[in-house]
Amino acid sequence: PGAGVGGGSGGGGGLFGNFDAASLATAAAKNPKIKEYMKDPNLMQQVTMMMQLGQSNPAMQQQMLMQAMQQDPRILEVIMAMQGIDVSTMGPDGDIEGAARDAAEGRPPARAPPKKEEPKKEEPPDNRTPAQKEADDFKNQGNELYKKKQFKEALEMYDKAIEKEPNDLTYINNKSAVLIEMGPEHYDTALAALRDVIERRYEINTANPGGASFEKVAKVFNRIASIFEKRKDFEAAIGMYHKALTEDNNRQTRNALRELERAKEKHEKESYLDPAKAEVHKQKGNEFFKGNKYADAKTEYDEAIKRNPTDAKLYSNRAATLTKLMAHPDALKDIEECLRLDPTFVKAYSRKGATHFFMKEYHKALQAYDKGLAIEPDNEECKRGKEQVVMKISETNRGEVDEEQIRHAMADPEIQQIMHDPQIKMFLQTLQENPKEAQKAMMSDSKLMDAVNKLHAAGIIRTG
Repeated sequence: PGAGVGGGSGGGGGLFGNFDAASLATAAAKNPKIKEYMKDPNLMQQVTMMMQLGQSNPAMQQQMLMQAMQQDPRILEVIMAMQGIDVSTMGPDGDIEGAARDAAEGRPPARAPPKKEEPKKEEPPDNRTPAQKEADDFKNQGNELYKKKQFKEALEMYDKAIEKEPNDLTYINNKSAVLIEMGPEHYDTALAALRDVIERRYEINTANPGGASFEKVAKVFNRIASIFEKRKDFEAAIGMYHKALTEDNNRQTRNALRELERAKEKHEKESYLDPAKAEVHKQKGNEFFKGNKYADAKTEYDEAIKRNPTDAKLYSNRAATLTKLMAHPDALKDIEECLRLDPTFVKAYSRKGATHFFMKEYHKALQAYDKGLAIEPDNEECKRGKEQVVMKISETNRGEVDEEQIRHAMADPEIQQIMHDPQIKMFLQTLQENPKEAQKAMMSDSKLMDAVNKLHAAGIIRTG
């Protein structure tokens, strides 16, 4: 099989003599990889050409072969196969180029050194006593029953294991796991057994070396921690995990500790929730706000949000207080959270517009008021706010450039995107060269008009 193969064997020029189809067929019969290579017409054509080149210019053949091998090492593998060299038998550091030269000069190919047979690992001697072997058998049976949730039967097996070998923490620890699964009424029994073996750990280890190893003691502390966690006694559980880590600092315990700390934080937040108390703090905050005691009002709203973090109006109220305290970026964060919780809360859009106005982000203020009016077209706060913004934009266009306004605008991703739009760039250039033509283009393209209006509101384009 293959393309471009020619007959003939024996002598000839070059490093490798003539193309020897018989030798190649023999190699293919021994090596499936070579047989697969021979199915590639392009590869075999290159091999034939390389062999023919050796008859006319051996030096060129060697040079071309080294270059070709960089692109397709299969060429050299096929040629070497004709010389009786099987590349697959060479070691990982084998030099196939050197092997090719050896073959051309009549030297036998270098073979990879035979692999040394690794000595068989001897199984560690089983030093368990007959009683310990029986105990382990009972434990294994208990484990299988535990997996099947046959808890009563599992307890019987662990008790038999403990009877055979009372000085091993593993059996008591496994029995405690069953008791925990059987419900809260069994927690005290499990705790008593686990605490008992911790107190007797050195006595147990003396009677049975390794029966209370550091690893086994750590697992007992982990089991105790799991009981405390189920009882929501997070501090005690954390203490047990720390004790476990002093015995055996392993990843599983570290991960369990991190999970517990997150569960503790979540539990504390959920336990703190109380909408009724949140309403009390909200009313106190409202009174402080009316009395211009804005810092005190914020403190009350903070507490109200902790008690009821899903009440959108609480964020809106705190945003109003933060605006009075000139903390506009923080006010915006609260307004965004308010609108996330209640996207139809029009008062939040009004406050959002006002906050952007104070930050001289007039284009964003317009957007906020427009969104509020889209929900409630007759909302007076949004209507008055929008009128105020329009007047301010007109005023800033006639006066000096407001550097703060420009700085805020250029930091806005939406404005940045507009400014990088090729159509806008072309429009701005036309606006300078031919204002009437630019005006005509804007009036005929609503998308362009919207972008230009935003740039105008942001103070980027001035018409005054």
